[in-house]
Amino acid sequence: MRRFLEGVNHVTVTSPVSTRLEAAQLLASQDKPVLFEKVKDYPEARIAGNLCVSRELIAQALGVTTSSLVSRMAEALDKPGAYELASSADFLRNKEESPNVIEVLPLLMYYREKSRLYTSATVVLARDPQTGRQNASFHRMMYLGRNRFAMRIVPRDLYRFWSINKENGTDTAVAIACGLHPAVCLAAATSFPDLNELMLARSFHEFRCHRLNGIEVPAEAEVVMAGRILHDETAEEGPFVDLTGTWDKVRKEPVVEIETLYWRDEFIWQVILPGGREHRLLMGLPQEPRMLRIIRNTTPSVVAVALTEGGCNWLHAVVSIRKRVEGEGKNVGLAALAAHPSLKMVTVVDEDIDVTDPVSVEWAVATRLQPSRGIVIIPEAHGSSIDPSQAKSGLTSKWIVDATIPLDKERKDYERVLTV
Repeated sequence: MRRFLEGVNHVTVTSPVSTRLEAAQLLASQDKPVLFEKVKDYPEARIAGNLCVSRELIAQALGVTTSSLVSRMAEALDKPGAYELASSADFLRNKEESPNVIEVLPLLMYYREKSRLYTSATVVLARDPQTGRQNASFHRMMYLGRNRFAMRIVPRDLYRFWSINKENGTDTAVAIACGLHPAVCLAAATSFPDLNELMLARSFHEFRCHRLNGIEVPAEAEVVMAGRILHDETAEEGPFVDLTGTWDKVRKEPVVEIETLYWRDEFIWQVILPGGREHRLLMGLPQEPRMLRIIRNTTPSVVAVALTEGGCNWLHAVVSIRKRVEGEGKNVGLAALAAHPSLKMVTVVDEDIDVTDPVSVEWAVATRLQPSRGIVIIPEAHGSSIDPSQAKSGLTSKWIVDATIPLDKERKDYERVLTV
């Protein structure tokens, strides 16, 4: 993360900043990475955020072009890299057992209305109790006091690990890392079967791991918390601002106890603004290569996929195709809805439309769509839990917008005139 920050254009704030709202407010006012050099009450700490606030920054971190970002990520899912182990790590230089976490870590308060202290960029590393495979995934944690947090765990790999251990009456050992290169962050946000996410990150970024209590942790991490997710205790977590920019609901979530806290000298505490652009991109962008693979299995003519910023990088998608037959656009829309079940709307466009450009997409809808022929509404489908408009039952309507050029029409009549 330090090397990445040094190599990109970023804002450096040199005056002392408070963790109570001020840091979050300053972060929200910027559209580039921010490094806070001084933190009130935390002389050893610095804070960094907005590291993945644009597709261009993410592409730069991965060493690829913005246009090839999704396809290169899709290729890497098939060929993850292998990392080496390191005998030591810089985060081992400082250590505290049974820590009073708030004395060391500058946990942020993000919103005045709900005065909770949260970690928002913590990556949890754990092993599958059945196979031993290691997993890395993002999980926010609400501070409960001293060395305890309530961790939001969605029903994916870590939830399964915890559930298996809970049935056996055992806790789940975890290493919680913060302050990581964007390639590791992006990999940790990726959902893909039987994947060691650190190996995916190694496809784009060279790093080594240190084995800590049987768990492999990126040696370059700024802060590492070793602890356990308790099998027999939960606590209320939330509310938290989700991808939609609205309040998520309060839930009973597992309690995490931190046994040992490690940190680098003059460490940088990484944060992600809840509901901000970085939050949406980190959660949504890793879905795109997975969707691309799945949709192409159905329709090989698919060119590109993007989850839209206006759709919270989660609820709306645009797919471009090289259309071969009528009806293909609707088939692609159905495949996209199946590939990412949280989707609420899919817009299908021709290959000349940039799926990441909302103006270009709306132009295609305005000039190529006849709603009576191109719109399909699917009622009473299961939707995303973060959509505040869905019914309490979890059901919602979904729609496909086929804004492709009809094959029985002259294509030139629908193409934009670029020169005079």
